[in-house]
Amino acid sequence: MPSQERPDDLTLLQQTAQGETAAFEHLYARYSTAVFNYLRRLVRRDEIAEELLQEVFVVVWQKAPLFEARASVKTWIFRIAHHKAVSWLRRRREHQPLSRLIRREERRVGGEQEALALEALADADALRRALEHLSPKHRAVIELAFGQQMTYKEIAIVLDCPLGTVKSRMKYALQNLERILQREGFHAEE
Repeated sequence: MPSQERPDDLTLLQQTAQGETAAFEHLYARYSTAVFNYLRRLVRRDEIAEELLQEVFVVVWQKAPLFEARASVKTWIFRIAHHKAVSWLRRRREHQPLSRLIRREERRVGGEQEALALEALADADALRRALEHLSPKHRAVIELAFGQQMTYKEIAIVLDCPLGTVKSRMKYALQNLERILQREGFHAEE
């Protein structure tokens, strides 16, 4: 591959499907860090995230010939990663239900409070701690939207759920983030 041209993802995946290891290595280099970070945030253990990352790219190598281009290659890879993480979490049952973590009575939260939760993104340490308390489903939508800059439509493909479900999860994830951040003493400036 010419060094001056950056091949697109679809070309790399098609070449991978033909057994070209250099193309596969390019895909791995392009996505491994982002996928690892996504997995790490879901499973909360670096060593498990590393194992799952390897499993994800084994699937990419094996299933490349079956890719139907109904979504982008990036979305397809993150969908594989998401399924690997969810399967691991189900097997290990290491996540606690959010209901145990948040004891306050739920109240209706409107756009103003969602905006407060988004403003809280500026404080990375508080956010990192708060994200640890979210359910895997809520962490996933936050990470895909803000960490990977995916659209709701792309997130729906990755999570294999309806667009409305993604929107609902995002709403509740932001509400819960706000509550957790407030409980920990962080308040976005008004």
